[in-house]
Amino acid sequence: MNTAARPNTDTGAVVRGLYDRLAQGDVEGLLTRLYEDIQWVVPPGLHYGGTYRGREAVLNNVFARFVTEWEGFAVEPAEVIAAEETVVALGHYSGTNLSTGKAMRTRFAHVWRFEHGVPVHFETVLDTHTMVRAM
Repeated sequence: MNTAARPNTDTGAVVRGLYDRLAQGDVEGLLTRLYEDIQWVVPPGLHYGGTYRGREAVLNNVFARFVTEWEGFAVEPAEVIAAEETVVALGHYSGTNLSTGKAMRTRFAHVWRFEHGVPVHFETVLDTHTMVRAM
């Protein structure tokens, strides 16, 4: 991308805003700020692991599971590191599995990739064993 064409976007602030919306339960507000055909990658160690394309697929295959599988599921970023079109967030997932009643807390690393100031790719890296053990 030509530097002159790059929008003046604080990608770190965009990502922090996305996490704020999620914490407020505003999943729709979060999704509308993503590229329409976003690529969203969940590690294969989870039963819903895979690569999802588009906002609707992310809603149905990822965010819907927070409500149907977990009580009090939280995504808690502790640090957001921005490097132009790439942002890395480090933090924790936590929640109690509805089927087993077991609580979990596990670390994550999220990698966000941007084009023209909009998130086009997301990948989560985490200890899937900790989550699966709670299921």
